[in-house]
Amino acid sequence: MTAELDTRPTPLGVGLAGLFAAGVPIATAAVPLSLVPSLFGVLSIVVGTAGGRKSVPTLGVGALLIGVLTAGLGGARPEVLLLGTTCLVLAWDASLQAIDLGRTLGRAADTTRALTAHTVISTIAAAVIVGLGYGLFRIPGDGYPVTVLALLLFGALVLGAAFRG
Repeated sequence: MTAELDTRPTPLGVGLAGLFAAGVPIATAAVPLSLVPSLFGVLSIVVGTAGGRKSVPTLGVGALLIGVLTAGLGGARPEVLLLGTTCLVLAWDASLQAIDLGRTLGRAADTTRALTAHTVISTIAAAVIVGLGYGLFRIPGDGYPVTVLALLLFGALVLGAAFRG
C-alpha cells in the first residue's frame, strides 16, 4: 500500500505569505475603508495558500489591491501606497512559491532553505526597485507629475511580472 503525497504547502510557506499580506492592512490602516478588502485579502491568501489552491490567493491579491487603491483614493500618502503594493506583490509571490514547492516536493519535504532563499531574494529585489522608484518620485520636489506616478505604477507591474516569471 502506498501513501498518498500531501501536496499542501508547509506552515512556513503559509506563514510567509500571510506575513506579507498582513502588511497591507497595517500600511493602509489610516484609511479605515481600505481595511475591509485588505482583511478579506489576507484571509484569502492564508486560506488559499494553506489549501494549495492558486486561484484563492490570486483573489486575495485582488482584494489587497482594492484595499491599496481605496487607501489611495482616501488620501493616503504615496509612501503608504508603495509599501502596501510591495507587501501585496511579495505576499502573492510567497504564496505561489509555497504552493509550487508543496506540489513539487510535498508537505513532508524540508523546504525551509528554498523558501527562505526565495523570500530573501524577492524582498531585496523589491526593496531595490521600490527604492529606485521612490527616489524618482521624490526628485521633482514641487508636486508630483502624473508621469512619475505612471512610472511608479508601471514599476509595480514590472515587479509583479518579474516575480511571476
